[in-house]
Amino acid sequence: LPPKNRANQATRPRAFAPEMSTDPENQMREVHLPQGGMNAEQKLAQMKAKVATQMMRAVKDTEKAIDDEIETLENLNKTDLENIRRKRIIEMKKKAEKMAQWRQKGHGTYTELADQKQWFEEVKANERTICLFYRNTTNASDKYTQILDKHLQQLAQKHMETRFLKINAEKSPFLAQKLNIVLLPTILCTKDNFTHDRIEGFDPLGGTESFTTETLRARLGKKKNIDFDPLVDKPLANAKRMYHTSTSNKTGKSIYASKLAQLGDDDDWDDISD
Repeated sequence: LPPKNRANQATRPRAFAPEMSTDPENQMREVHLPQGGMNAEQKLAQMKAKVATQMMRAVKDTEKAIDDEIETLENLNKTDLENIRRKRIIEMKKKAEKMAQWRQKGHGTYTELADQKQWFEEVKANERTICLFYRNTTNASDKYTQILDKHLQQLAQKHMETRFLKINAEKSPFLAQKLNIVLLPTILCTKDNFTHDRIEGFDPLGGTESFTTETLRARLGKKKNIDFDPLVDKPLANAKRMYHTSTSNKTGKSIYASKLAQLGDDDDWDDISD
């Protein structure tokens, strides 16, 4: 190069290039060094702060809703209170009328049906029914029937909204066949003229003869066969097992072949009851 160009090259600033280590381990360490990342403790602290913020926001929202409700109640005038009172009276009258209608239909009692014709009539006349299909030709079957009778009798008195019934399955072969009653005892539930639910044997009630009335109540309430509020009624231990409905029962006695049954759950009975 000419002398002038060499002088310009000598005075030109050089770009900075960091020296990389020739050690392979050091090179890997340099490549994977975190740049400004958070460690586990910092991430945990950040998460705790977010949770605390959300909790405070939820508390404030709840307090605001309560304050708004209190303000509404405080600002009620005489007309508002009278409207609330009138609405409450109307609701009480409707409930009293419904209770009277239920009593006329036999609600509040546990009734034995004479034949399958009565069963069809009860199902059509009542929004919800719970019927025990039983037999008492053996000591064991009679014992199981008495156990369920005791619990269903108590529930019938507690739950006026549902009609509680029982029928001897062996004296109603057509009905048992159509309903696919193959194990006894079986509790069959109907709703709005359709079969809605069934409990076969004692397996769905904990697999024991010593189950409580509350256990049966919870199982019936789970499928809305009766009015049941888990937040109000007594909680049950081992709820998963109590609520599990088994389709087979090794100790049960088969009295009708299920292959003959043409109608199952959710069948309408208008076309076969006549």
